[in-house]
Amino acid sequence: MLAFCVAALACDPKGPESEARARLATDLRDSLGSAANPSVAFIIDGAKRDSHLYVIFDTTFFPNVSDSVFQLRARDVAGFAMRHYEKASHLDSVTVAARDSVQPGGWRIHHTGTFSSALAGKVDAP
Repeated sequence: MLAFCVAALACDPKGPESEARARLATDLRDSLGSAANPSVAFIIDGAKRDSHLYVIFDTTFFPNVSDSVFQLRARDVAGFAMRHYEKASHLDSVTVAARDSVQPGGWRIHHTGTFSSALAGKVDAP
């Protein structure tokens, strides 16, 4: 229940940095294609509401890949996010995940990778 509340708050359109998150989602969609269906939110960690960016895609963007291939692609996406998120200097980390819809409003997470902002910011452009 707590995880649901945290995710709901983090995805709230009126939540932290909603316009910057929406612009990043649009940039990701434009760069990677609409099939990726990216969403951008925050993972809330105590009082820090806007330091851990969460980027999630439909599994169609990462179809049937191994964990190691996912980590390579996710690191590229995290680097893209760091270069295009206008408030990247406020970030500590970026998590990239792949989801599969199991029911309206419910997803299964297949892969996830978390990268420090220092590491993600050093990734070459995809």
